[in-house]
Amino acid sequence: MEIQKHLYRCLILFKKISLPGIGTIFLHRHSAQLDFGNRQIYPPAFQFKLKPGADKPSKKLYDRLSSLLSISEWEAIKAVNDFSFDIKNKLSSAGEVLWDSVGIFRRDGKGNITLDSTPVALPSEMPVTAEKVIREHAEHTLMVGEQEKTSLEMQEYFAESPAKKDYSMAVAVILIFLSLIFTGWYFSGKGINPASAGNQHVIKPK
Repeated sequence: MEIQKHLYRCLILFKKISLPGIGTIFLHRHSAQLDFGNRQIYPPAFQFKLKPGADKPSKKLYDRLSSLLSISEWEAIKAVNDFSFDIKNKLSSAGEVLWDSVGIFRRDGKGNITLDSTPVALPSEMPVTAEKVIREHAEHTLMVGEQEKTSLEMQEYFAESPAKKDYSMAVAVILIFLSLIFTGWYFSGKGINPASAGNQHVIKPK
């Protein structure tokens, strides 16, 4: 049916269309999904949903159909109403109606029209591989006290600090060792007595 094909084109273009006595069919978007197990990101999924009650078609729908079918606006209005009437008649006789690429219309236990949507597959929307990227030497800014330091500067600081501490400790050990040697040499020559450690100069009174 030609009107069905063009209504589908309008549905994709406008993301929604209203049909008299049926409601508004709109394109619903589901967010992209991350599959950790398979390391893939699945693209956003689309499906059609039906909102009963809002069944007044917009003028832009009639204008678009008039352009696509090369008919007057009045003829476009009649075509949309005939399409909706046909769906309701088939629902009454067959219990369900298939609209290709959109879904299946049915009535629930309360008599309301429902839509079992056909998944909308877009060729350009394919799953992509999701791999965690670890950048070992990625540089970023850190606050150290009131100063800004880069991560590389802090890595160099912590890498150098143990060496500086080891060097300072070695110098201290060497100085202590030399001091002990000097002390030993001094007392070995002077002898170990209280006088050897004092001033040997005799002060004569004037």
